[in-house]
Amino acid sequence: MVQRFPSPRFWWEQYFPRWEMHTFRVFQRFVRPGAVVLDAGGWIGSTALWLAERARKVVVLEPGDRAFEELLLHVAQNPTRRSRLSLLRAALGPKRGLVQMTNRGDSADQVGVFDRQEGILSSVFGINDLLYAFPELEDVSFIKIDVEGSERDIIPAMTDFLRRKRPVMLLSIHPHALMDDELSKLIGELRALCPQLYSFHWNMSRWWLRDFQFTYRQIVAMPEVADPADDALCTWEPLPADALQVDDE
Repeated sequence: MVQRFPSPRFWWEQYFPRWEMHTFRVFQRFVRPGAVVLDAGGWIGSTALWLAERARKVVVLEPGDRAFEELLLHVAQNPTRRSRLSLLRAALGPKRGLVQMTNRGDSADQVGVFDRQEGILSSVFGINDLLYAFPELEDVSFIKIDVEGSERDIIPAMTDFLRRKRPVMLLSIHPHALMDDELSKLIGELRALCPQLYSFHWNMSRWWLRDFQFTYRQIVAMPEVADPADDALCTWEPLPADALQVDDE
């Protein structure tokens, strides 16, 4: 049997309490009780299970076979949240189809990358396909996208939808997975799309928002520790710098 990485128990116990703290600050601030949420890149459920405690419905997309299996296991351990979760073993993309991807089960699996040893074919759903399958997304108010480079294809394909629905969007940008021209084009599209675009800043033990400043740093591989330096928050109204200063739960 192929050993999965990370092992579920080890990861949840050792890493989850400190994992992507800015992400959960954003959830606390912007995901209201009764909200409809789209979680693209659900991995093993670390964000979806939190979101399902608060939201009315969370539509979760995870294309990797191994990660999806663990997602199902973790959801099964949280039966009170199961009814608020809609799980789809698929990637979000520009249109419906099939695509090759890696299938290691870790958080760095990539769509569109051929892996001779562990690669699989995964389904892809466009945003219109998702609306047909999950009509509740017509009421979406929050979108989280963490898709290891596929954001270069997703954002331009979703522009009309985003402008129409005006959800708050948390987008993880992955410089290690994008060419320089792809990165520049994506940043330009985000600036044209989002009336208010923010970056995250850690200062004096607190998270702060500032006007989006992409680092354009050179990264050749996924960092071992989640780094918010290149994440972006898109909103439709201006926010104060201390918007993420919310009470811990």
